[in-house]
Amino acid sequence: MEMVPTSRRRLMALGFAAAGIAGSLVAACGGDAAPAPPAKAEPTKAPAAPAAPTAAATAAAPTKAPEPTAAPVKFPETLAVTTINNFATNDPAFLKAADEFMADRKVKIEFIPGNNQEVITKIAGGTPPDVFRRDAAALHGLVAEGAMRDLNPFLAKTKDVQVSDFYPHLIKGQTYQGKLVALPEDFQPAPLLFYNTQIFEKAGEKPPTPDTTWADFLEQAKRLTKGTGDVADVYGYSFPKWTYEQFVYNHGGQTVDNVENPAKCLLDSTQAIQGLEFMVDLQHKHRVMPSPQVMTGANIPSENNWFLGGRLATLNGGTWFTGNLNTAKDNLPWAMTLAPKGQDGKAHYPTGGAGWAIPTASKNADAAWAWMSWQFGPAGWKSWIAKRDPKTFWLPALKSIAADEAKRLEQFYPNASLVVKSADSIWFRPGGAKWEKANAEILGPALTSLHENKAPVKTTIQEAVTRINAVLSGG
Repeated sequence: MEMVPTSRRRLMALGFAAAGIAGSLVAACGGDAAPAPPAKAEPTKAPAAPAAPTAAATAAAPTKAPEPTAAPVKFPETLAVTTINNFATNDPAFLKAADEFMADRKVKIEFIPGNNQEVITKIAGGTPPDVFRRDAAALHGLVAEGAMRDLNPFLAKTKDVQVSDFYPHLIKGQTYQGKLVALPEDFQPAPLLFYNTQIFEKAGEKPPTPDTTWADFLEQAKRLTKGTGDVADVYGYSFPKWTYEQFVYNHGGQTVDNVENPAKCLLDSTQAIQGLEFMVDLQHKHRVMPSPQVMTGANIPSENNWFLGGRLATLNGGTWFTGNLNTAKDNLPWAMTLAPKGQDGKAHYPTGGAGWAIPTASKNADAAWAWMSWQFGPAGWKSWIAKRDPKTFWLPALKSIAADEAKRLEQFYPNASLVVKSADSIWFRPGGAKWEKANAEILGPALTSLHENKAPVKTTIQEAVTRINAVLSGG
């Protein structure tokens, strides 16, 4: 697999929905990586920005939409945009920024929440939206069928937005066979390790740092796990199940031979199996994290809620979780750093990310691009940031603005800039319609079995890989 040097955000995507896998695993493996943030903590969804916008962020002043060119784009009576996220509830500042564009251009844009299946159905029926939001791990079928326009020609003739403005890994994550199928929106990796400062202080333990190794962290997690019986009072660690690949990479393994267009699954390699065995051991041998059985028995199915309830010393996750932590700040003393380095001595962080696509069949492609390139370019993002809650930790895909925004957020979240620095150690999940199918029908159930410790890792994965490779080869 080709490593990609790159919230979580989280859509309801095609994927593990029929696999019967736990919620967070469904999201990740089936294509739910960086959806828009929900109001309550869930293991699979990245929480959205707080609904009530507050004072503008000091580093981002409102920016007027650019003046029309000499030959202005002709807009339809209404530009139809499927957001696959209810921005009116989750992040109204997004819509306020769009209002600025509409007022300046004297145009009307209709935003419809919708979902992935609605987009697929509308495109198949010949009535596509003009623009739709696409998670990097979803809608691979549409990509493979050529149902999404290549945006590179649009970018090539746009002065205000350049490919070089974006994080390269986010451009690559939305590229298929050289075609940019969606304009990246956000930079939402999951490299963070949130920790309960009170638990660490009571145990006399020093918080982990970006240089902490997994070997040292495991021993610390053992010391932080307290209580007897089948369910501990406090566990040392937990992670969203959709980030299982981090343990594969941490041991020097890979998931597939090529993330953009996988032809072979590599999870049966010695290193990958060692990583998955370590993942299972965290739950069932070392018992430093609540297993699925423990979560069910305690009636706390979300690792996020274990942390919010003060029963988890550390939690691996993404920036979107800060929205939930803010509501519990008075009762839950917390801080954050980067997750431990892998057993191979390197850092490996998962990511997803949303982008905005124009259907090939759209009759208003130029108008769609005019709005997209403003809304997700420098001017639109500055307007969006200025209109939302200043504590919102939802970084743009634009490098310079993301770096400035992370620096500003240091006043609320010390170590916020570490997220930007993690970009060099980030990877995307594999793409492609065949992988999406194999992921949902084969790998998802196999991983569920591993998390529940129902079968040996090696034989379970070997059997799954054989079936997955048959799907990837078209058999």
